[in-house]
Amino acid sequence: MCDQVIELARGADVLLSEASWTHAPGVRPDGIHLSGTEAGQVAARAGVGELLLTHIPPWTSREDVIAEAKAEFHGPVHAVTSGDVYRI
Repeated sequence: MCDQVIELARGADVLLSEASWTHAPGVRPDGIHLSGTEAGQVAARAGVGELLLTHIPPWTSREDVIAEAKAEFHGPVHAVTSGDVYRI
């Protein structure tokens, strides 16, 4: 998570963000991934209209990632699945 990502997303109608783990400081997975908490923070700080979460692996609770994002971002939050269609 960095200021540049927030600036890129600033004012977007929809933010499609990966959120591949539940937030636990000190237990960050390898690579560059956001938690549900961080995806929600980006959406809130950028002032987007809607947050779509993707790249949630099967070993991570989708419900927990969604709950984390909703705790940070008070707009609509959805976890996308294959075949979903969203009008933008």
